[in-house]
Amino acid sequence: MWRYAHIPPRGLFLAFEKYTDGYYGYTQDQLNHFNAVGQSVYFVTVVILQWGNLLSVRNKRLSILEADPIRKQRRNPWIVVGCIVAFLIAIFVTEVKGIQNLFGTGSVPVELWVIPLPLALGILMMDEIRKLLVRTFPKGPIARASW
Repeated sequence: MWRYAHIPPRGLFLAFEKYTDGYYGYTQDQLNHFNAVGQSVYFVTVVILQWGNLLSVRNKRLSILEADPIRKQRRNPWIVVGCIVAFLIAIFVTEVKGIQNLFGTGSVPVELWVIPLPLALGILMMDEIRKLLVRTFPKGPIARASW
């Protein structure tokens, strides 16, 4: 909200009745647009973060380098197809005008489509570290807590 509407976070906390026409100089339609775009950004972020989650939970002990979705031994082509379909649905729901009106979404700025990618990679890397610790210390506390 700060970058596009210049409304500071403190202005949004507990602003229930104040968040109406004239709030920070915006009309109700503009405020509704900011909400729609914000909710769409959240939706896109969840979709992209699920890619990291999906790739990390494919195997509970093997690294993604050992159990990748591409090599023939452990290939699952539906994972790649699922990621692409989820991405296309996110584009469809947030960018097509008729669907925007139906679901109350808004167009997501391009830079906000890219921000979740390193976060998804972070999810994958944290789980890779967990798997390494489980393989290294199979009777350790992390191994007991993991699965």
